[in-house]
Amino acid sequence: MTPDVVVDIGNTRMKWGRCEGGRVAEVLRLPHDEPAVWDAELAKLPPPKSAPCRWAVASVNPPACERFVAWAGSHGTVAVFTSPAELPLRVNVDEPAKVGLDRLFGAVAAKSMVAPGTPAITVDVGTAVTVNVIDADGVFQGGTIFPGPRLMGRALHEHTAKLPLIDLGEVPAAGPPGRNTADAIEAGIAAAVQGGVGLLVERLAARYPRPRLFITGGARGALSQHGFRGVEHVTEVPELTLEGIRIAAGALP
Repeated sequence: MTPDVVVDIGNTRMKWGRCEGGRVAEVLRLPHDEPAVWDAELAKLPPPKSAPCRWAVASVNPPACERFVAWAGSHGTVAVFTSPAELPLRVNVDEPAKVGLDRLFGAVAAKSMVAPGTPAITVDVGTAVTVNVIDADGVFQGGTIFPGPRLMGRALHEHTAKLPLIDLGEVPAAGPPGRNTADAIEAGIAAAVQGGVGLLVERLAARYPRPRLFITGGARGALSQHGFRGVEHVTEVPELTLEGIRIAAGALP
C-alpha cells in the first residue's frame, strides 16, 4: 500500500502526514473530536476531496481512533495498524503485543535511517517520554517510559497543597536556580527530562555501542541541544512516527 496520508492518533491530539515522493512531505496537527476541521484540511490536500484517499492509521488512543476511522472510511480506504506483528520489525520483549505502536513506528523509521549494523536509540517526548533501542541487527529491544513535562507539572500541582499548576507544552529551557516557585518547577522539570534522557542514552550506548540517536515528539523543546555521551550522531526528526507508519504501510500487501 502506498498511502496518501498517514495518521498518528496520540493521547491529546492527532497528526496527519501528507506523503509525496517517498517521504512525509507535510505534517498537520489536528484535534481529536472535530470532523469539521478534518473536512477542511482534507479539502486542502491532494488528491482532491472528491477522489478516494488512501489512509494509514496508528493510534495509542482506541476511542479517538474508532471515531477517526469511521470518518476516514467515508473519504477513501483505510489501513489501521493494531498489532506489532503487522510491522516490518522484529520485537524482542516479554510481551510484544503490549508495546505501544508509537514506540515501534519510531523504531521502524530509525532502522531505515541507519547503516546496516548500526544501533539506534529513539527518544519521543510527549505526554510520556519514551527512550527505546534498536540493536545492530535491527531488532527492537525495549526501552523506558516516564512522565513528560506536562504530566510532571500537573502531578506536582495535583498532589501538593500549594504548588501552582505549571502547564508545560515542551521541555523548558530553564536552568537552576529558580528565583520563584514557578521558575523552580520549570528548572526541576527541565533537569528531570534532560537528566533522565541523558542517563538512559548513556547506559544504552554502553550496551549497544556507537548508536545513532533520534529525537522526536511535540514536547521535545530544545532537548536535542543537550549533550549526550556515547552516541555517534544526534538527529531531530519531528515526523519520526509518521515516517514509520509510511514505511510500514508500504510493506503491506
